[in-house]
Amino acid sequence: MCPGSPGPAGAPGPDLYGRDRELAWLSTWYERARAGRAGRALVLGPGGIGKTALVDAFAARAPGAVVVRVEADGDPAAGAFLDLVHIALGGKGGRGAVESVAGVLAELGAVQERGPVVVALHDLHDVDDASAQVLARTFRRLRHDHVLILATSRSAALSPVWTRLFADGPEAGTLPLDGLDQQGVRDLVEQVRPGRWSRAAVTRLHEDTQGHPLHLTTLLRELSDEALLGDEPLPAPRTLADDVATVTERLSPAARRLLACLAVLDRPAGRSLLARFDELASVPLPPAARELADAGLVDGADVGVRPVLRIHHPLVRSAVYAALAPDQRVRVHLDAARAVGGTAALTHRAAAADGRPDPDLASELEAAADADPADGRAGATRLLAAAELSASGAEAERRLLAACLLLVDAYDTDRLRALAPTVHDTRPGPEREIVLGFLASQDFDPAAAVHLRQAFDTSDADREVRALAGVRLALEHVFRGRGRDAADVAVEVTALTRRPIRAEQAVILQAVGRAQHAGPDDGLALLDGHLLGALGADPAITAGTLHLAAGRVAVAGAHLDEGLGRVRRGAESTSTHRAHCHRVEVLYRTGRWDLAEAEADIALDWFADGDRPWAESLANAVAALVPAARAQQDRAGEFLGVARASLARTFNAQGAHAIALAEATLRRALGDAAGMERALRTLPEIAARGGMASAPFAPWRPLHAEALVATGDVAGARGALRSWPRAGSPLWFRLARHQLQARIALATGDAPTAETALRAGIALAERHGEEVADECPVELAELRVLLGSLPHVTDGPEQLAAARPVFLALAATPWLERIRAATAHAVSDDAPGDRTLTPRERQVAGLVALGMTSREAAEALWVTPKAVDYHLGNVYTKLGLTSRRQLRGRSFS
Repeated sequence: MCPGSPGPAGAPGPDLYGRDRELAWLSTWYERARAGRAGRALVLGPGGIGKTALVDAFAARAPGAVVVRVEADGDPAAGAFLDLVHIALGGKGGRGAVESVAGVLAELGAVQERGPVVVALHDLHDVDDASAQVLARTFRRLRHDHVLILATSRSAALSPVWTRLFADGPEAGTLPLDGLDQQGVRDLVEQVRPGRWSRAAVTRLHEDTQGHPLHLTTLLRELSDEALLGDEPLPAPRTLADDVATVTERLSPAARRLLACLAVLDRPAGRSLLARFDELASVPLPPAARELADAGLVDGADVGVRPVLRIHHPLVRSAVYAALAPDQRVRVHLDAARAVGGTAALTHRAAAADGRPDPDLASELEAAADADPADGRAGATRLLAAAELSASGAEAERRLLAACLLLVDAYDTDRLRALAPTVHDTRPGPEREIVLGFLASQDFDPAAAVHLRQAFDTSDADREVRALAGVRLALEHVFRGRGRDAADVAVEVTALTRRPIRAEQAVILQAVGRAQHAGPDDGLALLDGHLLGALGADPAITAGTLHLAAGRVAVAGAHLDEGLGRVRRGAESTSTHRAHCHRVEVLYRTGRWDLAEAEADIALDWFADGDRPWAESLANAVAALVPAARAQQDRAGEFLGVARASLARTFNAQGAHAIALAEATLRRALGDAAGMERALRTLPEIAARGGMASAPFAPWRPLHAEALVATGDVAGARGALRSWPRAGSPLWFRLARHQLQARIALATGDAPTAETALRAGIALAERHGEEVADECPVELAELRVLLGSLPHVTDGPEQLAAARPVFLALAATPWLERIRAATAHAVSDDAPGDRTLTPRERQVAGLVALGMTSREAAEALWVTPKAVDYHLGNVYTKLGLTSRRQLRGRSFS
């Protein structure tokens, strides 16, 4: 490739996915160069991992940079690459070594006159040795220059000249580039092949490609949906398969046999395991292993007792496996079955059968599936293999449908969709109806209830099959808002099943059904007796959901945290997505807005499963809460737009309610009383009919009453206030009552009564200081602003000053503007240092300030401890801190 002439940067640059940490690392080096301290940064990684894309994208975005880009063309002639560098810098090639050093320095000096320089040198592994020596000497002379040398290279066969030049130190650093993380894979998948990709599908793509961008992109363009979503390992891209075949042809026969055994095993292997293979009886393992390692095909070259040898990439394994001759593949699978033993041997025996009927093996696979009911997906895989090996069509169909029921229980929509055409061709029966009903439910097709009811009403069907149909039918009723029907079906399920986990599901559905019909407290009355000793996480999550609907926000948060903690410890759950959605609301209502935004990201990511389309409206509505409260109209409007569009496709009462609350929150922040009232207008009528919205302390009630006052309906607001019971009300609701009393008094011109109500609310809050700080700091701060804004209140400035830090930490612009307007002398809104932190840095800082370890903070944010430490390092730098202790007691929301 011809070198490019120096050009300006600052353009948007190509899209990158999952590379925020790497871009931040490069930015550190560039800022150093802008300050007049030259630096050298090397990005190392295998071919196709995205080194060139990363560096080019960074250079294009580097503010004010003059970019000089040179790519090695593999010319081995002495000085070939150096000539390309000279030309790219505006000079001439063909100089001697000494003259070249001076020439490059002079050329870089001239380019610097136009701004800080980024010299992007691609593929250092292809640079001739003479050029490497001259450039290394040249770059070491750069000291007080506005120059960043930014290079890429493959990890293997890098010259020691470059290794020493970019060794980590104050003037240089090396960044090993790995594959994309799972979120980066999802982003790339959605860009290359738009559509609904479930979490399971993205996880599989991530595991099989290890986040390799080039391999992933190639597979997305080459493979069908069936291949991408099916059970079989992903095949290698054609170009990779050809490269692997070329390398394999050069191997010795012994190394090829060892490679074949590793491909069939598809697991780490040590000497003791490999020694059991007849295929390797005459193979000297250590030399063969070293040969494979030298060829770049396996990780590890020593074959000891512990399993250390494995083909280094799943797609390389797929390429090797696909290239095996059929008779060798059968022979090695049978060898592997003898070597590994146990249930793992069944997989190898099934692969060796290659689809030929084997009734005995089919029976063994079915027995293995029955023996491990806890792992439904693995059991389904064994049953599908048994179906392939069955001697009769009837046996094959029975095992196919049994596998599908396990996949229904495991919520494995991708595999069920792939099997749907085969299921449609089976004979009518309850199992078939359950599968078709489940798939119809995922498409929000009303026919789902018909299929599931037919299966549930089949009186001569297996009791557990009917119980599964009943659970799915009750869920369908819940999705459709038919609470009484859901509760009735769930009661019947408890009488049918003998499986404890199924009985627990039925109790949960009965509780939710009763809550939908008669209110959350009615559901909680049933559920409370089943929380102790629960088998899964869903009882706690459901209790959190119902307590939140009832207005008991702190209690709801404790139950949701308990449920999510159980999920992290491996407990079964079908409600994790719902837990994250409701935890957003808990964090928002308890004044932890930055953490609420982080939780909203998790909730939206869970929705991206695509398996629960009804959750899209709920997830986007709760994600709108914080930007709405901050009057960020565009951002909140974007979330609400997606939520409304989803609701139009898959209506559900929970999504509609969440949208109404978020819309009212936005209108309140914008000072649009009429819009606030419109958003909540239907809720009183809905609540009057019972159901989840009917709780006396439901969060929508104070918002609606405030909207009535603001639109002039004081009588309506008074009526709402009179309807609120006093006994049993949570603290936040009692503070909201005082605020509404004050607003009604102000609307009628009675300032003294308003002041009395506000002071009573503040006094109540001060008597419960610790509880207010944990559960409702925003409600207290609002009371203080309203009181401080009243004319002739002597302690007005003190009240406003006490409220200001709360709203400043929340970045609650509407309330800060009210404080500014009410304050005689404006005060700067900049908290020293804190406002320079990014949202994620504030989230991390806030958790560490509470005393959490990096691991605990990572669990709360659903990121890695390494990511927490990275953000914490940025916090220390920006705030001038050196330890966690200095964060204690500081407010970061």
